[in-house]
Amino acid sequence: MTTPLRRVFVTGLGATTPVGGDVASTWDGMLAGRSGVRAIEDERFELLPVRFAGQVAVDPSAVLDRVEARKLDRNQQLALIASREAWADAG
Repeated sequence: MTTPLRRVFVTGLGATTPVGGDVASTWDGMLAGRSGVRAIEDERFELLPVRFAGQVAVDPSAVLDRVEARKLDRNQQLALIASREAWADAG
């Protein structure tokens, strides 16, 4: 038995990537061939055995207010930022 195909409609885009902090800068960076991989400068990661990584190009504390940021872990913060951008993009 096969499942019927379901239609999916993309109505808005949102992104938080190492290439850019939003859809526009990510797209521009990809078209320009920019890499999101760079030297790790954050002291929190100094004990890691690697010196280069694809670090997200947006600082959640610059976008979210302190109350929101404190309630969420970093992954949730980044998801919220991308979700808000997608919601706004959807109109």
